[in-house]
Amino acid sequence: MPGFNLSIGNFRFPSKKIGANLNFNSIESDGFTVNNFTIKKFENDKLFVDCESCLLVLEGVILNKATLLQSSLNWEKTVINLYQRFGETFFSKFRGSFSGFLFDKTEKKWIIFTDQLGTKQLFYTFSDGKLLLSSEISDLYKFYKFHNLDVGFDEQAGYMLLSYGYMLDDHTLSSKIKKLEAGKFIKFDKDQNFSINTYYKLPKSFISNDYDQYELIEELDKKFQNAIELQFEKDKEYGYQHLVGLSGGLDSRMTSWVAHEMGYTDQVNFTFSQTNYLDETIAKKISTDLRHEWIFKALDNGIFLKDIDRINQITGGNVLYYGLAHGNSLFNILNFNNFGIVHTGQLGDVIIGSYIKNLSKNNLNNLGGAYSNKFKLKVNSSIKKFKDFGDLELTMLYQRGINGTNAGLLAAQCYSETISPFYNLEFFEFCLSIPINLRINHNLYKKWVLKKYPGAADYIWESTKRKLGANNPYISYKGKSIPIQKISSILLSKLGIKKSAIETKYHMNPLDFWYNSNSQLKYFQDSYYLNNIDLLNKFNSLQDDCKTLFNSGNAIEKNQVLSLLSAYNLFFR
Repeated sequence: MPGFNLSIGNFRFPSKKIGANLNFNSIESDGFTVNNFTIKKFENDKLFVDCESCLLVLEGVILNKATLLQSSLNWEKTVINLYQRFGETFFSKFRGSFSGFLFDKTEKKWIIFTDQLGTKQLFYTFSDGKLLLSSEISDLYKFYKFHNLDVGFDEQAGYMLLSYGYMLDDHTLSSKIKKLEAGKFIKFDKDQNFSINTYYKLPKSFISNDYDQYELIEELDKKFQNAIELQFEKDKEYGYQHLVGLSGGLDSRMTSWVAHEMGYTDQVNFTFSQTNYLDETIAKKISTDLRHEWIFKALDNGIFLKDIDRINQITGGNVLYYGLAHGNSLFNILNFNNFGIVHTGQLGDVIIGSYIKNLSKNNLNNLGGAYSNKFKLKVNSSIKKFKDFGDLELTMLYQRGINGTNAGLLAAQCYSETISPFYNLEFFEFCLSIPINLRINHNLYKKWVLKKYPGAADYIWESTKRKLGANNPYISYKGKSIPIQKISSILLSKLGIKKSAIETKYHMNPLDFWYNSNSQLKYFQDSYYLNNIDLLNKFNSLQDDCKTLFNSGNAIEKNQVLSLLSAYNLFFR
């Protein structure tokens, strides 16, 4: 992963291979070493500064740089001036996807930060006054292995992967390594005082109130267009062509469509899906109608699922590997030279909408979102009663969205920067100021699209298999709101009369279909399991549960087990 690593104390990271697409800078002193390995894109947004007053590293892309840049100062001096004016949380003024640190040479104080929504991951270990930190978690695992130190496998984290498919809170699979959570920063001073501090937290929403929906839609649209402008103007600043994801859903569609209507027509859309599924056919129709270039990567046969170790080297095993492997199978063969930001629609449906699907109080004790419920109760932090729906939604956004979905950004970040306009803080906060009851079941989302962008509504929506303007009534089913036309298929599937979509090729990622129809893939996954399951011999309960999940579970559950076995093989044996 591009970024930086930092070691404070007498330990050092082992040397690493630097890819041809990265710039490398390094500073070594008696007390610390810094290595900066950053992608050769958006270079004027990034900083590697060693001056009289401070040492400063800034990684990523700052969308509001032009606003912050003072006419009499260059970018380096502007950022240092922000520190002098606003102190330890100077980086809270940035908007975009970023991480970095500042070492104040006068006060001998380190300030290490990630952005408000944690899109740039940082991992650290701290012990006996020694701090090691990296954008790439595998750096820390290599450090422990190089120095023959116990890295401490965390069984609780293993069950998080087997249940949710990602890590909760600041956990990793190692008890010694933690993730710096979104909106937080590390402070480490000359007296070796170490602290984690919060500088930003999303606002809590509420249940209901009287609002003028016309005014809501107008303000929402204004803020969304502002978010689009910030992202796409950054491409233009550097002379890049716009690379924009497109599927059969609404989120990526609205990113591409609104940008097009605003004049950002020089787009290359990209799609990855099972051939002839709605994600392909809808995206192809939209990109053709908008006269965009379009790249399609077929995921047929699930061949990309063999990249398990490669993906886990990137993620450290902190997330279900197939969620990155499909995107990486396209990005790995794409020439990024002329492309800028990878524009997505990530989390749009739960920002304009909500993770909460109905307001039954029975849902207040359920985080939801687990890929497998078989061993979920073995995750201690999954047992929680939420006091209200605002509290539940905020927890869902941080756990399922920022901890879970954000991990999918890592594949694109190996090649460029990636941002969703829905992540724009002013837009995000505005949406959370709208009562939950107006947002659930895409109520406000659909009204926004139909009113402001009716052309975008004139295509099938993959979720409902109908156009957006069609009458799509929902009913409550097991705590979820389900389009009524899907109920018969769900019931027939439960009765064993009809296969679920994921067991057929009529799905974006038909994992069960691939496993059952591609003998080579089945052999690979079965062999990987058999060759590695004994690695867990020291953890009898976890090993038994992995056996149960792989041998009797569906394809997603098999992938959860394989993700864990791969990570253990790479980092803990």
